[in-house]
Amino acid sequence: MSSSSSVKSVGADREERNWKDLPRDVLCTIFQKLGAIETLMRAQHGSSVWRTISKDPLLWCTIDMSNSGDMDLQLGIICRRAIDYSCGHLLRINIEHFGTDDLLRHITDSFIFI
Repeated sequence: MSSSSSVKSVGADREERNWKDLPRDVLCTIFQKLGAIETLMRAQHGSSVWRTISKDPLLWCTIDMSNSGDMDLQLGIICRRAIDYSCGHLLRINIEHFGTDDLLRHITDSFIFI
């Protein structure tokens, strides 16, 4: 019994952290490491704060939509959303294995430096 009560007291002393309270720059770094697909499909649905951060144009300067071909996703639609979130600040993009002429046209139409 003493071992279970000591486990409970250790757990009770531990401070819980709320992921929503992480600093914005930390969340941006996490989202960048997750990548475009994970950020757009999952992370942005975590909270309203995460959704706001996921739309930050600086997060979308580089879009890597690497796809091994195993994923049954609408990558073109997801990629268009990422391009739109970049607000013309896109510097690098990988649309290997699913890029189309229409998607390339969307990229050039949204690019502010041309």
